[in-house]
Amino acid sequence: MLRTADAAGVIPVLPKTDQAEVPEQWAPSATRRRGVKQMGAGTPLRTAGGPGSVGDAPDADGTLLEVARAAVAGTGSRGGGGDWGFTVEGFWCTARPAAPEIPEQGWKLHVSAASEVAVEVLAAVAAVIAEDPCAFKFAADREKLHELNSRNSERGSAGKFITVYPADEEQFRRIAEELHRATESLPGPTVLSDRPYAPGSRVHYRYGAFAGRAELGNDGAYRSMLYGPDGARIEDVRTASYRCPPWAVDPVEGRGSTKPSGARPGPGGVLLGGRYALTAAVRHGAKGGVFLGRDTASGAEVVVKQARAHIEVDRSGTEARAALRHEARLLARLDGQELTPRPVQLLEQGDSLFLVQERIPGQPLGSWVAGRLRRDGAPDVAWAEAGPMALALVELLERVHAEGLVLRDLAPGNVMVRPDGRLRLIDLELAAPVGTTAGSAGTPGYRAPEQGPVRLCSPAEFSADLYAMGGLFFLLATGHDPLLPEDLPRARPVAERLGRWLALAAREGGTARRLAPIVLGLRAEEPGQRWSLARVRAALADSVPLQTAPPAGEPLLDRLLHDGLRHLALTATPQRRDRLWPTVPAGQLTDPCNVQHGAAGVLAVLARAACAPLPGPVRESARDTAKLAAEWIERRCAAEPVVLPGLHFGRSGTAWALLDAAEALADPALADRAAALARRVQLTWPNPDVCHGAAGAGFLQLRLYRSTGSSEFLDRAAACAHGLLAAAQREPYGTVWPVPRSFDSSLAGVTHLGYAHGVAGVGAFLLAAAEATGDDELLTSARQAAGTLAATVRREGAAGWWPQSEGDPESVRLAHWCSGSSGVGSFLVRLWQATGDSDAYELALAAGQAVLDGRWHSGVCACHGLAGNGEYLLDLAEATGERRFRSGAEELARLIAARAALRDGRLILPDETGTGCTPAYGTGTSGALAFLLRLRHGGPRIWLDPQPLGAGLTMSRP
Repeated sequence: MLRTADAAGVIPVLPKTDQAEVPEQWAPSATRRRGVKQMGAGTPLRTAGGPGSVGDAPDADGTLLEVARAAVAGTGSRGGGGDWGFTVEGFWCTARPAAPEIPEQGWKLHVSAASEVAVEVLAAVAAVIAEDPCAFKFAADREKLHELNSRNSERGSAGKFITVYPADEEQFRRIAEELHRATESLPGPTVLSDRPYAPGSRVHYRYGAFAGRAELGNDGAYRSMLYGPDGARIEDVRTASYRCPPWAVDPVEGRGSTKPSGARPGPGGVLLGGRYALTAAVRHGAKGGVFLGRDTASGAEVVVKQARAHIEVDRSGTEARAALRHEARLLARLDGQELTPRPVQLLEQGDSLFLVQERIPGQPLGSWVAGRLRRDGAPDVAWAEAGPMALALVELLERVHAEGLVLRDLAPGNVMVRPDGRLRLIDLELAAPVGTTAGSAGTPGYRAPEQGPVRLCSPAEFSADLYAMGGLFFLLATGHDPLLPEDLPRARPVAERLGRWLALAAREGGTARRLAPIVLGLRAEEPGQRWSLARVRAALADSVPLQTAPPAGEPLLDRLLHDGLRHLALTATPQRRDRLWPTVPAGQLTDPCNVQHGAAGVLAVLARAACAPLPGPVRESARDTAKLAAEWIERRCAAEPVVLPGLHFGRSGTAWALLDAAEALADPALADRAAALARRVQLTWPNPDVCHGAAGAGFLQLRLYRSTGSSEFLDRAAACAHGLLAAAQREPYGTVWPVPRSFDSSLAGVTHLGYAHGVAGVGAFLLAAAEATGDDELLTSARQAAGTLAATVRREGAAGWWPQSEGDPESVRLAHWCSGSSGVGSFLVRLWQATGDSDAYELALAAGQAVLDGRWHSGVCACHGLAGNGEYLLDLAEATGERRFRSGAEELARLIAARAALRDGRLILPDETGTGCTPAYGTGTSGALAFLLRLRHGGPRIWLDPQPLGAGLTMSRP
């Protein structure tokens, strides 16, 4: 039976479908808001009822600060005096009254506001709280409020302009009612994670952590925990739906059960407008969802787009509902021309608007390209298919421009390829008549510079679509989105930036040779210099291939290495308590002292650089920064009681990095402290893997043994290894090490094959432990791990690929260190070296071929990109003596170099986002620097070979 959507117009979270799904880009706004909500120290601004300076407040909009200060400056009627403290830290400005303490958890209030009424809402809220003092915080400036209200905001955070922390439920009830009255006439978005205080209210509430200490979870990420009266603990998860802890009683509804925020799908889906059965979600976002469905009146398949009130779709603040109405008008205007879907109906329900439109069969252009990239060392889609597609894109854009429209968001996710090869445009909400002024927006990598994030508005010009089409041609030529970090302070010519990447691709791919000159012509920074569609059409008909330049040589790689190491020194922030270096969005919540996202990975690279034959100033800078980093890490570790075992997400990697630093700095006392930290690491752990678990802990003990020769650490490594023997399980395809389903981890229940989380990593540790101890039982288990990998390999010619798990679809064939050929091969080549196992040797070569064949379609990072893959090719080159692997590693280095940004005269590599330059080892620039350092100057492989940097140090005994 079909269920009808509730009156509030909130569509339930339906199961996602892979059809027409467009990958979402991380937005900077999301990275600054994610994570544990703590009210720590920042820049204090005190006021005692009179005027005061706020000019020194970082990241603050004086308007909003002055509004809040003015409202709370007088003495409130319920006490607390007029002495308020204001703290600006990152995204938020926190206001605290002098007297009340902030509870660790309780019922909190969120007040939303449309951007145009931010001042009015903040003034009203602050005035209410001045009469009944408690702590509150608000987005520190208008730009941050725009990010909260943006379509790119996380659904669990969207709309949370002001957060209020009542001291108890009695104060909660008083303030909630007063805030509702004070703001009920003002517009603002719905806060999806909360329950509205009243229908349509700007005031929302939920039970959550206030100022409690964040806890480091088993996966190495911080999380807020809630504590029940009986001591029960649950994580304070901020999702896009209201949740009430089992022990709490809703202070407004008067019950503890969670009231659904929308109807749940029945067997036939959700019924919208009494007619449209919604059966699956293409995606969910702060702006609203995109759903697949069926018109029950006609039987036709439809797509339904939702737009929520007061969510902004561009820099000028265009509201989502207005943008969706605009799109509906454009679809009606273009109906019948076979350019776009046919519009069916606009529906309003609650605070949401829904556009029902024809469902276009097929797949997005990005998926079409991905399905045609070959695993044979070629970078591009074959010209037999890419050429007709390029021409079809030109014809499509010619027809749109003939209608006087500028698409302004011509991107791979917005072009559908029908089964018959014809193209259709979807998501026209940013399109505008030529010459009109529109809010700046667009898809990163395809958005023209004149539509960039620094501009609120820009004129709609055909040249913006030309720039975007150059990006689509680049995708056909390389298999990549044209994402690069921004040059600062001034961009280099496009021929120097994308041109280097294209020149490398053109050496191997026919499509790249044909399209490269056109891409460079379309991607000119100046709109007037971009090629016209007529010129593009002519070039496609009579293509002049790009004349490829000789590959970059050692001087460029050395500059990248030296500049990158200097950048690590210049970007360290030892005065900050949270992070020594910034990290990618996925790492924001993680332990700042780990290897993957934190300071330990960077420290280990600096320690190696301090011992390498680099120019004196570079080496000394690395040495000084390593000393600074080691001191920061030790201070930060001392403040964190939880000691997790993993090598990449736990303290094993931290201790290893500190030991490397001790050897590089000739500091025996630091080495002793690193050893003391290693002794605190647990050797048995439910998760058996390298990154988070026991195998990583074992590798650390071997690292200490190699440096000290102490039997203590050898015994600890052996104990860890035998614990892993006990944890092994047999499957029909071989021996595996699953993560228990009962373990408190996002990895609970998984059985992976790769190095980071699975069989290859455990096997590598067991092999290393067997070599150190002479224990044949450990060697036998390592061989069994190799047998599992032999049974699960997926062959394609001479190449060997692996899935993440044995049961993955046949199409899943991975090449990287974390999951895939590079990591699997890293174990197998060492097994062959230790035992002469011919099967391991053959599979290691096949893994190397897979890495070579897949080199064009990777990012640059160590975990799942070119740097980690390049390290494996160096392993093979050293083990086998085959020149092709050394040449392959050099080729990967050139591909990495092609993506560098010029920052203040220094060449800096990108991180895994493609547009940032954060230093983390696994996901940032220092992993690539480690690869370049080893490529140019040799040495053991970091984190895999537990060898000391030098002759070792004499360490005191415990």
